[in-house]
Amino acid sequence: MKKLAYTVGGKQLVITLDEKRGSIRAIEANGKPLEPTAEEMPIIAGVISLALLTYETEVVHDEETDVITLQRHCTPWNSPARQMNNLRK
Repeated sequence: MKKLAYTVGGKQLVITLDEKRGSIRAIEANGKPLEPTAEEMPIIAGVISLALLTYETEVVHDEETDVITLQRHCTPWNSPARQMNNLRK
């Protein structure tokens, strides 16, 4: 299960996603089951949409630095002598 937390209107909303079933398992506000009012429903729907979008587009790669270091290594492949054509007959 994966938990995504958002702060909305002073409430800490935690949406628990069941990865095996591909569904929302629970929604909690400040550690208690959420019971939204009719006025809060559009905001809650937006938070649920954001959580599902975050889950679907989550990057699973490791964090990598933006630095690429290139160092020259002498090998037979880049030897100047091997770069010349051999014109022997």
